[in-house]
Amino acid sequence: MKKLLTIVVPVYKVENYIKKCLDSLIIDPDLMDCMDVLIVNDGTPDKSAEISREYVKRFPGIFRQIDKENGGHGSVWNLGVKEAYGKYLKFLDSDDWLENLDKVLIKLKDADADLIITSNICHCAGGELWKLEIKDMEFDRVYDADSFDWLGNRSHRNYIFHHCAIYKTEMFRQYLPLFLEKQPYDDVILGAAPIIGAKTLVAWDMEVYHYLMDREGQSMDPAVQKRNINAKIKVYQSTLDFIESHPITDSGSTKHTYFETRVPRYYNFGYSSLLNIVNYHEAKSLSKSWDNWVRGRSSQRKTKWMRLYRLLPFPLYWTIYRSSISVYRMIKRKR
Repeated sequence: MKKLLTIVVPVYKVENYIKKCLDSLIIDPDLMDCMDVLIVNDGTPDKSAEISREYVKRFPGIFRQIDKENGGHGSVWNLGVKEAYGKYLKFLDSDDWLENLDKVLIKLKDADADLIITSNICHCAGGELWKLEIKDMEFDRVYDADSFDWLGNRSHRNYIFHHCAIYKTEMFRQYLPLFLEKQPYDDVILGAAPIIGAKTLVAWDMEVYHYLMDREGQSMDPAVQKRNINAKIKVYQSTLDFIESHPITDSGSTKHTYFETRVPRYYNFGYSSLLNIVNYHEAKSLSKSWDNWVRGRSSQRKTKWMRLYRLLPFPLYWTIYRSSISVYRMIKRKR
C-alpha cells in the first residue's frame, strides 16, 4: 500500500520520553498501514534506540529504524526527507507526541495541498497548557499560497513550523540538504522554506502536536541559548541566504511583500533578542559582526534596528534597545 504520511522521529538521549512519543503513533491497524514511521537513531549513547527498535519488531512495514553516526537534529531531518515513503511528511521530536492521528490519515486520503496546518498544544512547566489556535483561516478551504494573506496575522508565521505543519514531501526534496547539520536551531529554516515552496495550503480544525516545553537542556533554555549564540546567528544567516537564493519573482504577490518587509524584521529581531542575554561588550561585538554581514543585503539594511545601530553611538543604541525589550515584555505579560 502506498504510504500517505511519513513521520520522522529523531532519537538521541530521550530514553525517558521515546516510549510516550511512539505509543502516540499506535492507532487503528487499518489506518496504520497508510503510515510510515521513520525512526532515526542519531548515534544515541543511551537506551533510546533499543526501546524504539522494539516498535520496529512489533509493527514491521510501518515502523522502521535507521542507525547512523551522530550528525545532529538537522542531519536526521535531511535524511528523513530523503528516505520518506509518504506523500506527506511530519516531523515529530522524540520528547513530544501526537493525537488525532487517525483523523489526519483519513483526511490525507483526499488531500493534495502542499502545506497542511493544524493546532498544537504546548505543555509548559508546572503543568500549564497553551494552545496555538488557527485564526483568520477558513477550515478546509484550499488557499493559493501566492495570494494568501501572509501579512494579515502574525501567527501565520508560527503555522508553518513543524509543530503545526504537515508538508508535502516533494516540496522539501527539491531543497536538500535543507537543514544545517551538526548545528542547533536548524529548524529556523522552516520560517521560510514552506512559504517559498508551497503553491497551496489548507487548515484543518484539529489538535495534533503536543510540544513539551521548558525541559532542561532544550534549545530554548536561556542558558543553552547563551552558550549557542554564534550557532543561532549562523542559522539566521543561512536562512537569509536561502531566501536570497530562492527569490519570489512575482512582485505583486503577497509572498513577495512578506519576504521584502516582514521577514527582515523577524530575523533582525531574532538576532537583536540575543543581545539581551549577553553583557555589554559581547553585545557590541555581536552587533558589529551582524552589521558587517547584513550590509550586502538590502532588505536587512532597511530594518529599524540596523538603521538605529548605524545612526547612534553604541552605548545609546544599547540603552534604547534594552529599554524597548523591557517595555515589550511588560506589555506581553499584561496581555
